[in-house]
Amino acid sequence: MSSPSTSLCDFPQTSYIAFPLILSGGCLSALPILSYLAAPSGLGARFSTPVISSALRILSDDTSTIESNPQKAIVLLTAFYLFTVYMASVMLSNMGQLLGNKAGYKNKEPRFNKRNILNGLPHRMIVTHEALCDIFPAYAVTAALIAISITPKSSSTSINALVLHVFLKVAVYSPAYLLDIDVVRTYSHMCAVAALLIALWAIVTEET
Repeated sequence: MSSPSTSLCDFPQTSYIAFPLILSGGCLSALPILSYLAAPSGLGARFSTPVISSALRILSDDTSTIESNPQKAIVLLTAFYLFTVYMASVMLSNMGQLLGNKAGYKNKEPRFNKRNILNGLPHRMIVTHEALCDIFPAYAVTAALIAISITPKSSSTSINALVLHVFLKVAVYSPAYLLDIDVVRTYSHMCAVAALLIALWAIVTEET
């Protein structure tokens, strides 16, 4: 089985100092970018507000919008993320286990299927699911705190930041992981974490 290829983000390459500097620099650079996108007038809001409001109107009997019922918007977003992490990516992981084992997928010992798949696409299919499971609790706690704190009069920044987090993990991070574009994968994860921090900070600083 071939060893994984090298990456620009492998450390140490020149010195141990570079590793924490690049990690902290990546997170710090993500904060202003995500703050702009999550602002009520930002590009993120221009996408998330009409999409979620339309979904609310389709799935609800009333004319709910993000502004009038932010809690329902958070529930809808969380339901989508929950399905993606614990249904869609589970199927992706199982397919990776099937492709990576000569004997196929053995349901009697499901965890055993992963042990000999060390690299390649089947491995990335498995760890993409695991990586999404790793971050979902952080999202869930953030979303719950926002849901109990936000009011219809509050800024939509926190919800926009939650939407950006889900978008980054589902539409950027996961494909980058599967396609082995590790620099994009790493930075999109930093941005997704920054989005959760911005969502919480917006609740702290908003006037309700």
